[in-house]
Amino acid sequence: MSDLSDPVSKDETPETGLRSRKKAQRRQDILSVAGRLFNDNGFDATTMVEIAENTGVSPPTVFNYFGSKENILSALLFEGTARVRVEHLAQRPREDQPFVDILTRLLCELTENTMRIAGKRVWRYAESANIRRVGTEFQKQFAESDLALLRLIRAYLGDYTLVLRSKRPADYDFLAQMVYDLWTARYFEFIKDDGMTIEAHYDRLREDVATWVDMLFDDAVAQATARHDAKAQR
Repeated sequence: MSDLSDPVSKDETPETGLRSRKKAQRRQDILSVAGRLFNDNGFDATTMVEIAENTGVSPPTVFNYFGSKENILSALLFEGTARVRVEHLAQRPREDQPFVDILTRLLCELTENTMRIAGKRVWRYAESANIRRVGTEFQKQFAESDLALLRLIRAYLGDYTLVLRSKRPADYDFLAQMVYDLWTARYFEFIKDDGMTIEAHYDRLREDVATWVDMLFDDAVAQATARHDAKAQR
């Protein structure tokens, strides 16, 4: 998908540049409408015709952009998660709060961003499809997205000097896996319960993170300071 902030290239006229931007916007409009319909009506019950009608384009236009409803779902989820990962990696390490609050805020932002991409119903369907569609391109993309999220958490933890209570060197890869598993368990709980608010989700995450930090890390980590070379390590 084109970066709408890019200047017109030497091979692109103002007319073709405008056409490209309009196509990119139409594509995003289709994804936004599809996400809303998937969440309101369910993926299986939503048709390509309904997506087209609600977007204000013809059904052939939707097919030309995506080819199938399954491709729309993949683009909605995986392009969205890739975009928010870039936003997270661009953030400066936080030092103005206790480490428990810093880490909890990161994990809650991960949940909030998935809700920006699609609703709970869509993510429930996606998680189920990931289990059912063994060996498919969808499952491959899902696995790659999960791995990229794990790398993001690893990069985030790497911004801080984490001292274990045992005084042994911290294994940041292992710690990242633990944080990922902690978040995943609470995230599944959140998307399975339509009545659970993001505030309740945050409170449960904070309890888990506080227990995890207290068990594993030296007391000094409670007021963790970002490493000066943090960005260079990414």
